Amino acid sequence: MPETSARIIVLGAGPIGLETALYARYLGFSVEILDRAGSVAANVIEWGHVQLFTPFSMNATPLGVAAIQAHDANWDMPVSEELLTGEAYVRRYLQPLSKTDLLAGTLKFGTQVLSIGRQRWLKHEGVEDPRRGESPFHLLCLNADGDEQVFEADVVIDCTGTYGNHKWLGQGGTPALGERSAAGHIEYGIPDVLGSERDAYEGRHTLIVGAGYSAATVATQLSRLSGESSTQVTWVTRQPGDRAPIGRIEGDRLSSRDQLAKAANTLAEEKSGSVTHFAETSVTAVRYREASDDFEVEFEGQHTGTYTFDRVVANVGYRPDNQIYEELQVHECYASGGPMKLAAQLLAQKTPNATADCLDQTPCGPESLLNPEPNFYILGSKSYGRGSQFLLSIGFQQIRDLFTIVGEREDLDLYATMPKVEA
Repeated sequence: MPETSARIIVLGAGPIGLETALYARYLGFSVEILDRAGSVAANVIEWGHVQLFTPFSMNATPLGVAAIQAHDANWDMPVSEELLTGEAYVRRYLQPLSKTDLLAGTLKFGTQVLSIGRQRWLKHEGVEDPRRGESPFHLLCLNADGDEQVFEADVVIDCTGTYGNHKWLGQGGTPALGERSAAGHIEYGIPDVLGSERDAYEGRHTLIVGAGYSAATVATQLSRLSGESSTQVTWVTRQPGDRAPIGRIEGDRLSSRDQLAKAANTLAEEKSGSVTHFAETSVTAVRYREASDDFEVEFEGQHTGTYTFDRVVANVGYRPDNQIYEELQVHECYASGGPMKLAAQLLAQKTPNATADCLDQTPCGPESLLNPEPNFYILGSKSYGRGSQFLLSIGFQQIRDLFTIVGEREDLDLYATMPKVEA
């Protein structure tokens, strides 16, 4: 395993990437963080207006808090049980964390990783040969000026997440007819309909597709606009008509999550409100009409037909971008696209079940993070592949487990040596 002189490259400057790099720096490793965006946690900022379900204590580590407090004695630490928005989480925790002494010099923004390989080894070579792990990784990157450059590392930890790599609207996860050409006009995230994007949605008819909390968030926020204007929503899900669009968790320990599910389901059940729910319905075609700035959408199922909408919000989930490591020996799950060892354990826990409570997950342990490719690891939401049950607190446990491998110490736990995150 690598010595502390090993060069570690962390991909992604989001919450898990920053915390991973911090843990490595505390142990004395040389670390660089590569991120294609121009700032910390750019993906979180994309949904910055949305409030987290989980409290601050679940979204920060003792190591991170200690690092910020050592750097800035006047830091205003969020209250332990505070539910921050994404923007507040970045501003009040992740940005201060990135400026601490151990991390400030590690960040390389505007650096997009194009491909990762092994020097002197092709993908099919050196299977189970220990010499493969002795050769450094070769990372071909594109910098902010559009120039290619190469980085080398002894350990690569992919924390790039899945946000921004959307799934598709059509049957079997394929693009619906016309969706690929219309994708630039479709919203695959959570638009700020009550704030910066209000003008684009107020007084319009919006199609929402999806049966998760993102769709519920958009539906409930758009319904608040309807009281002031002629804003309309058609919400399409594939669920049977006798089921609510959002499955509620009995005795939900995250009260804000349950409140959202209840509010969204109530909107879907109302017959005279601004939200119309189309159950047992799928999208087969999407055509964006530039002249009228609207969409012609074809459905099949219970509401077969062609309809016109001003806006389309596709909350159909995300998937990992596995292309950057396609030249490495990574064993991927045939269903989720995540690393196989972890996927198998998550399946045993029934974690991929969308109706299960993500709070019931248990750590899968260091062995679940191992790949056939030596010293290459996938942490964070990307490790869950297409699954949506990932929690930041699980990612922090992954970090702790990872460095018992990298540091060759089964009892290594820096988090246990720091005070718990509390007010």
